[in-house]
Amino acid sequence: MTRRRIVPIAILTVFAGILVSYVLYTQELADELRTDAQEFSWVYFQILQAAASDGLSAEGEFDILRRLAARGIPVVTTDETGVPTSVGNLPFEADLSDADDYARVQHYITLLDERNPPLVSPEAGMEVHYGEPAFLRRLKWIPWLQALLLVTVVGAGAWVVRTTYASERERLWSAMARESAHQMGTPISSLVGWLELMGSDPAAREDPSLYGEMRDDVERLEKVSRRFELIGHAPPLSPVSAHAILRRLARYFDARLPSLGGRVRIELDLREPGPVVRGNETLLEWAFENLLKNALDSLAGREGTIRLAFVGLTGDRARYHVSDDGPGVPAAVRSSLFDVGVTTKSSGWGVGLSLARRIFVDMHDGDVRLRPTTSGASFEIELPLADETEIAAAAPGESSA
Repeated sequence: MTRRRIVPIAILTVFAGILVSYVLYTQELADELRTDAQEFSWVYFQILQAAASDGLSAEGEFDILRRLAARGIPVVTTDETGVPTSVGNLPFEADLSDADDYARVQHYITLLDERNPPLVSPEAGMEVHYGEPAFLRRLKWIPWLQALLLVTVVGAGAWVVRTTYASERERLWSAMARESAHQMGTPISSLVGWLELMGSDPAAREDPSLYGEMRDDVERLEKVSRRFELIGHAPPLSPVSAHAILRRLARYFDARLPSLGGRVRIELDLREPGPVVRGNETLLEWAFENLLKNALDSLAGREGTIRLAFVGLTGDRARYHVSDDGPGVPAAVRSSLFDVGVTTKSSGWGVGLSLARRIFVDMHDGDVRLRPTTSGASFEIELPLADETEIAAAAPGESSA
């Protein structure tokens, strides 16, 4: 059995043991309190009855003393000079004729008087020194049991939170490693294809378009390395054209669709002029690319269309849609689709959409959500617009418009 299973089982066992002990202990104390109430009520009744008649008989007095003694209250009776005459319910055996026991009883009388003042009867020439019943002494352990229970619950909760956080981080980094391999897979496979084409066709070596495609793949590999550098901290933001990012992605994937998604068409609906948003171009391209790849995966080699559209402006935000006419998203995962590890693909890792949300929402103060559709899947993205001051301050070649 692994440590991850042993620790929670041990915590649950300790918690259950403390809880059961606490319940049984309090139940026992409640029963004793109920019995005490019955006994003292009986004594009270006997005293009232004796006061209304000729007093208590010797047998009645003995019965009362016997019942009171049964409650476990430690009692030492002394004469008016402090000499012990009788004892009851002491926490030790005591023979008043023994000198050592006598001295021990005298010391115990001092302890009793520190807690409760003695009952003195000058007429009878006696003093009664008494202590606490056994159940009351045990009752003092209740706060400690409650504290132990609270510490156990807090400790178990802290362990669960820490373990969950560590597990989530481990799963995230594992998914990130897989995502990096997935990110590099497209340009690497394209480069291999271009090289095979050049090797089989000498004329292709002189084709300038082939050189351009290979250059694009190499640039994409460089972008992949920069992406993982930027994702770990707050990236620098500047005026960026989301239109230009979507056109670049559409052109790049359109040239590689035969090897990625079968008979898939990418349609652009980007009305001009395009807005200038405030963002990091490298990360925004990554986020849009994840949505585009998600659409390609959903089509799974079948014929279909992916549509990248600029919807318009809403206040100070630009709205875009990334849609496909694939099978859509099952209702069971719609609410958790952006969580790490959630995927609708049998071979998926569930990290692409989570990264897209992190980039759009956490890093750009934007939004991304799955739109309700009757068929296919459609994501709506909102990005904050760059203000005029930022646009004016940007260098002429800095914006990607």
